Parts: sequence; C-alpha cells; structure tokens
Amino acid sequence: MHSPYYFAFAGWLLGWFLLRRVPRLPRGPVALPPVPIAVVVPARNEAGRLPDLLAGLCVGLPENVRVLVVDDHSTDGTAEAAARFPGVTVLEAPPLPEGWRGKTWACQVGADAAQGAELLVFLDADVRVRPAGLARALAAHAEVAGLLSVWPYHDVRRPYEHLSALFNVASLMVTGAGSAVPPKVSREALGPFLVTSAADYRRVGGFHAVRAEIVEDLALGHAYAAAGLPVGVRVGDDDVSFRMYTDGYAGLVDGWLKSFGLGATFVALPRVLGIVLWLVTSLGSITWAGGVPKPGSIVLTALFVLQMWVMFRQVGRFGLLDALLYPVHVTFLTVVTVVGLFRARVLRRVRWRGRELSVPGAAEVPAPAADAARGAARPGPGSRGGPT
Repeated sequence: MHSPYYFAFAGWLLGWFLLRRVPRLPRGPVALPPVPIAVVVPARNEAGRLPDLLAGLCVGLPENVRVLVVDDHSTDGTAEAAARFPGVTVLEAPPLPEGWRGKTWACQVGADAAQGAELLVFLDADVRVRPAGLARALAAHAEVAGLLSVWPYHDVRRPYEHLSALFNVASLMVTGAGSAVPPKVSREALGPFLVTSAADYRRVGGFHAVRAEIVEDLALGHAYAAAGLPVGVRVGDDDVSFRMYTDGYAGLVDGWLKSFGLGATFVALPRVLGIVLWLVTSLGSITWAGGVPKPGSIVLTALFVLQMWVMFRQVGRFGLLDALLYPVHVTFLTVVTVVGLFRARVLRRVRWRGRELSVPGAAEVPAPAADAARGAARPGPGSRGGPT
C-alpha cells in the first residue's frame, strides 16, 4: 500500500478516536426530582415552533416544574402562542441593556424570574422534549453536576436539512465527550438544552457573565470550567429531539455560519486540527490517495462511507445516502466554516434571527470570572400572562 493510503487510513482511525461512541442520556424510566425546577425558553419569533415544544413538554408535568417562556421582542405572536398552554408563564423581556445579546438577556430574565427553583433548564424553542426526556436529562445532571448540555437527536424531513449531518458530528467532536480519550477538563457546552443547579448558576454569574457572547453556550461552558465546575454532554433520542433551521436553506446556512465561524476559536487547537485532518483524509481517499478506479482508494472510500453512516445514525435521522454523499457534506462544512470565520474574524459581523450582530474584539468582552466576582446588579424582568 502506498504512503497516501496509509495516511488516509490513519485519518479514518483518527475519526473513531475523535468520536468513538456518542454519550447518551440514561435509559429506562426515571422520575423527576421532587425539588422546584424552572424550565426557561428564550423565544424570538418562534410562534411556529413553540407549540410543538410546549405540547410535548407540558403534558403531565408535576407542580414542582415551572415553564417560563421569555418573549425576546418578537413580532410574530410568539407570546400569544405560548400563553395558550396552561401552566406556562410568559415573560416579556425588557429593552435590551447595553452590552447584552438578545438570547443571553432572555435567558437571564427567565432565570431571575425563577425564584426558589433549585434546578434550572434552558431550552431552545426548536427542541422537542417530553417529560420523560426532561426527567432523564435531570438524572444525567445529577451524575455530572455542574453544567450538563444535551444535544437533541436531529429529526430531518426536508432534503436541505440533511446538510446538517456532518455539523452534528463535528459539534460533538469539538466537546471531546465521545472521544476515545475524553479531555481531563471538559469546557465546551452545546446550547439547545442546558441543565444546571441554581446555586452553580449563581456561582459563575449566570448569563450575565457571558452577556456579550453570540455563541453563549460555549462561553458558558468555559465559565463553569473556570469556576472548577464540571461540564458534561449527552445526546438525546426520540424523547429529546429537534428540527434545526426549518425556515429554509438560507436559515440553515446563517445558523451554521454563526456557530462554526464564532465557535472555532473556543475549541482546543489540537481537537480542531484533528477534525481538520480527519476531513482532509476523508476526501483524500477519493482524490490524492490514488483516484476512485484504484482498489486501495475504493476500499478507503468504503471505510469512510461506513464510518460516516455509523456516526450520522447516532446523531439524527440520517441514512446511507447521506453517508454515500459524504464528500458533499465535507465540502459544504468546509465552505461554511471558512466563510463563517471570515465574517466573524475579519468583517466582525454575523446575522441571526433578523438581527445584524457585531462581533466584539477580545478586549471588549469582560472575563467571565472577573465579571462574576464584581456581582453587578441585574435589572428585573417584566412579565405577562401569569405570576412570576
């Protein structure tokens, strides 16, 4: 076998090292803990998604669980859609203070309103979670402590949604949670579904400590790690799933441009380089490793197809066709990441949820630990649709 084949095979083995096995939520029935729990849902123009989340979440929830939807200045009837569900409190986020992002502000407003709660759960509006899934996530948090992030199982229904397959895999790889050798200190959290105790949340300064961040999930994970608290990642299933970027191809591109363009600099460099090498060798099995007609290249390409199929199936409803088309996924991810880095690090502008967001330089963002130590006062929330 020629040296390029050895290199490509080493890259294939590296892929298994980066994501040996996806870490799952506990299996089987689990009871919700009998302590006060607050579920905070930040929502901006989510009238079309919120009913699916609340319809599954609110059925049969015990009285110790409060669901708080924070309307982040929506223009599409988000608050009205949430208020239709019994037991849901709808909060109207006050005007955005200077130095805050919309989502961090909405999450902080919800956390401030959750007086008396011992456990805090933050859910994106595109997540679908049943009470059983919530219970299993809280059980996983009891094992991990600190900050637990749950990456929902990706439900895809339209052709363009399949382009998220490799982004799901890479998102888990950057955390190191499923690595053959997990990091000694985990720092990266993933934002659709976060669980923490209220005490730990206050200890790190909550979202106030990461108020200027656009990729607030990664920043919050770093804040917990800096405070000496563990950060864990688990993957959901049918009880915890999501459909990302259902508003079309442009929304999908904008979402991943933001996440990967800004998120790359939060991740440990060796892990980033490992993912890059894995992707390069996956394409190399077809190109510089000898060309498709040669037996060695055919075998290596088949190995990468098998690997992608196994990984894709663990993170979402992706099939064999996605794996066979993995060069398309690799190319798409590469282009989106490069363009995202250019936008975020050169142009210093990203677009999300109808907002044009400026990306601050490092000197403009306060250090989370120092900011939390200052204990700056936070404005209280406004409310609508129920007592707070």
